[in-house]
Amino acid sequence: MLIVPLLMTILGAAAGSFAALAAERTLRGEGLVFDRSRCRSCKTTLGPADLVPLISFAALRGRCRHCGAPIPPALWQAELAGALFGGAAALSAPDPGRALLLAGWCWALLALAVADLRRFRLPDALMIPAALLGLGLALAGDGTGWPAWDQRLAWALIGATSGLGAFWALRVVYRWRTGRDGMGMGDVLLAGVLGLALGPDRLPMAVLLGALTALVLAGLRAGRRRRPLTRLGRVPFGASLAMAGAAVALFPAFVQFGTMP
Repeated sequence: MLIVPLLMTILGAAAGSFAALAAERTLRGEGLVFDRSRCRSCKTTLGPADLVPLISFAALRGRCRHCGAPIPPALWQAELAGALFGGAAALSAPDPGRALLLAGWCWALLALAVADLRRFRLPDALMIPAALLGLGLALAGDGTGWPAWDQRLAWALIGATSGLGAFWALRVVYRWRTGRDGMGMGDVLLAGVLGLALGPDRLPMAVLLGALTALVLAGLRAGRRRRPLTRLGRVPFGASLAMAGAAVALFPAFVQFGTMP
């Protein structure tokens, strides 16, 4: 039946918009629930017609209807990504409950990706929900009841420890060799969050995919600015890593990995 994927896609569009909003307000230290959305330029409170980025962005030609200031494209991009995550989760999960849990974890990763792209930050306020949803996803399993929940918990903790340990070691070694930080603690914690949900078997694929994506994007950015990669500056690796983790979770058929013991 296509009704569940359709509903999840619609819900995902709203969730993607909320993820972008959560990232922006967390970075600015603003309230998330009770504060009304406003234009960043003229501070006018936005109405319901302005809060559907995929529609309002096109209808207003990417500008505020009140002052004409450009609307950040990240809003409609996050809404589109959220919709895709919702539909993909509905198609890949064994039942609607697990689909919602999987999509929720991907939406949390989306909020982290937006924050990293905007300010090179992965706030704890967004990391904690992603970790909790990732743990819930690991404990929920695939619906067969196998293996037992305690084994699923152990596998999740091994994955989290693997991610944290490997990235922390990379951070320490880079600091020792160069005298500067090449990776923030947010990236280390994110690796642990991905390992918690994906386990130690799928985590390497997420890291590889994230690294390749970041390298390609950095190369394109360097080419556009006509600079060598060594002089490009900071790269939002956390965003690439978060989206790679979501892709590995949503499209398991394209990922070859071992079997949980």
